Amino acid sequence: MSLQAINNQKGFINSIRNIPEKNRLKKKIHAMTEAERDVTTTYATNTQTVNEVVDKNNYKKYHEQVKFCYDAYSGDIDYGSEILRGVVQTKVAFTGGEGLSVFAQKKSTQNYIDKFLEYNKLNGSRLIKMLEIGELEGKNLICLEKDVKNEIMKARSFSWYTNKYKVACNGLDTDDIKSIVYKRKDEEHEIKTDTAVYVRLGGTDYDVDHTSTDMHCVLTDMENFSRAKYDLRKNNHLFAKLTPFFKTVTQEGAKSINNSISAGEWEIGQGYAGTADFSLVSPGSGALEALKGEMELALKNIAATTGIPIHWLGWPELMSNRATAENLLEVVNATTKKRRLLWEEGIKELIKKSMILAIDNGFEDNNILGEFQVKLPLISLANLKMIAEIWIPLMDLGVISMSTLRNKLPEINPSEEKKLVEKEKQENMDRMKEGMIDENVDDS
Repeated sequence: MSLQAINNQKGFINSIRNIPEKNRLKKKIHAMTEAERDVTTTYATNTQTVNEVVDKNNYKKYHEQVKFCYDAYSGDIDYGSEILRGVVQTKVAFTGGEGLSVFAQKKSTQNYIDKFLEYNKLNGSRLIKMLEIGELEGKNLICLEKDVKNEIMKARSFSWYTNKYKVACNGLDTDDIKSIVYKRKDEEHEIKTDTAVYVRLGGTDYDVDHTSTDMHCVLTDMENFSRAKYDLRKNNHLFAKLTPFFKTVTQEGAKSINNSISAGEWEIGQGYAGTADFSLVSPGSGALEALKGEMELALKNIAATTGIPIHWLGWPELMSNRATAENLLEVVNATTKKRRLLWEEGIKELIKKSMILAIDNGFEDNNILGEFQVKLPLISLANLKMIAEIWIPLMDLGVISMSTLRNKLPEINPSEEKKLVEKEKQENMDRMKEGMIDENVDDS
């Protein structure tokens, strides 16, 4: 026998002898793996890492919260994408779905604002994108730069998630921004504060860079809702099947029926005659009800924190009181009021800074400067009723102006409506004059 053959034979013999040892090591490795696995998570959906737990908040750091939001919003995550995207889009609709309402007293000021808003699509898609960034990051940095070709100032969002900028403010006044810096290719760059507006929607004055919002506080609930949904799907896939059961008197009868089923001689729907008792066995619903209860609890937490009524999250059956359901938009109005106010102030500051920069760059003259109002209206049935019963009578009494009333109306451009009304009045006066002239001609 050759040396190679002898060595192969020895290796084969050693491998046989080591089988018990290998099995022991395999069991030990399996036990160590199980020790790291979260035992309270079902096997069907267990993708937990060592750093994640099922009974605590998994997103305590701001950068973790923002990363989860972007991953979930784009669908690049296992759990939470479906509910988070719905929450973000609903909040954006509540905040700015009716669009901007801007009105200035001076015609030159209004003309500049209309041109600026139209060029930057701030009454359309770009406004929605800015609001989305605000929801995902809890803030938005809007930068102004000159467009020499069109002789106008361009407004663009500067995402924290992409650029990781840092904001430094006056320690005694957190609204007084001193500097904005970011790094690119290990080089530090600064954004001039007179060319940018920092809209801070979340966080506290303790740290103006960490702007966690209400939605950031329920990210784990969103993830758990999604996990429970997939647990439900997995359990249904594995166990939600009707199983035929034959109770026989003798073992021979059971063996005969099993052989017939294995041979494909019987399936559900076919007739049966024999001495065995027949029934269809289904799994109990206890586990499924527990999962549904967890999903409901997560949705209630999300609704309570974000201010979105729970029936708008896709579960109308949880809203049993019809009168309450109809009045919930008033709660939405209250919970989004702060957010809309912050955006109104931010956009007003943006327009003012764009005016100064437009003048400095020679695009406009000083005549565009003037006072103006910015509104992001949220219109409900109760608000429309209030306009008809309160605001219009106040305008008739001279307590408020027509401009104030127009700013409260949805789906109109106040300045454009003013122009149209003035045009119609002039046309009516011209027709009246023509009619009077025609009458005089007839009389003569």
